[in-house]
Amino acid sequence: MNHLPVNRLCVIVMLFVTQSWAQTSTPTFPNPGKTSMSKENQHALGMEAAEQVYQQMPVLPDNSPESQYIRQLGQKLVSTIPEQYSWPFEFHVIPQKDINAFALPGGQMFINVGTITAARNEAELAGVMGHEMAHVYMQHSAKQAGKTQTTSMIASIASMALGATGVGNMAGGLVGQLGQMGIQMGAQGLITKYSRSDESQADAVGAVILQKAGYNPQAMVDFFKTMGAVAGAAPPELFSSHPNPGNRQEAIAKQIADWPPTTYVDNSQSFTQTKQHASKVKLYTGQEIEAGAKSGQWASMNAKNGAGLNSAGMSAFPTRGSASASLPVSAVSLTVRLKT
Repeated sequence: MNHLPVNRLCVIVMLFVTQSWAQTSTPTFPNPGKTSMSKENQHALGMEAAEQVYQQMPVLPDNSPESQYIRQLGQKLVSTIPEQYSWPFEFHVIPQKDINAFALPGGQMFINVGTITAARNEAELAGVMGHEMAHVYMQHSAKQAGKTQTTSMIASIASMALGATGVGNMAGGLVGQLGQMGIQMGAQGLITKYSRSDESQADAVGAVILQKAGYNPQAMVDFFKTMGAVAGAAPPELFSSHPNPGNRQEAIAKQIADWPPTTYVDNSQSFTQTKQHASKVKLYTGQEIEAGAKSGQWASMNAKNGAGLNSAGMSAFPTRGSASASLPVSAVSLTVRLKT
């Protein structure tokens, strides 16, 4: 009987163990790390920002088919995230033609109707939403602000909010404060630029969300590739800070290569019905939204149509004359658009 040398036997055993691990490895959520801003402040920050969105942009009523569907899909994705890392995500739909979506610190997310109608299937739409949720999960916006900046903004913006006499004054002061951090706010959107590393992280975490929700992670890349091809030389704004679609697809393919085989869901009847209904919804251009923001049209229309934040989404700051004006201020008003 022949015997293998001990060192060769060890190599064979190690290879067997490695291969067995690779075949059974599963997608895992990373530790999002720490920031100088508490989760409570990030959540309050996002709520205050969401209130500004409702002042400056049209939002579909809470009972619209699009809002109901997006919230159901959103909660399906949220359910995959470990409780200790999750956020109180809430989902809203903007009747805008442009293909876009943005999320705010703490979990407030807005999806354009144009994104719903552009997606070829539910998996692609889930990919966009998963990517945006990943930005919140990784706390990318909070990580952009240094501890000193955050502390000073909490004090200065809180003071501004408590003393504001109207939305216009508050928004104007907010723009100035955010400008110091390189963040811009306007009717066209709430804008911040993430690094390629941030975007790659959002892809990676988004892939985990999608896989655990039953969708093929590559659908996220498929959506961006399709939109890039349609847009041609003038791709949507959401592409500007992203890695090349080919590189993204390669990175995701490498990431999921060792994940166990899974039967993915591509579409649903709910998506098909919602997309069909969304194609008949009155949509607005960016220019129309900007004009409406200046005239106060959207704040009035949203209130009349039943589009609004829930009780948890009420202003983080008491207004002048409010019975709760003596409450301690523990949040900062920061508005960000997380480009998909």
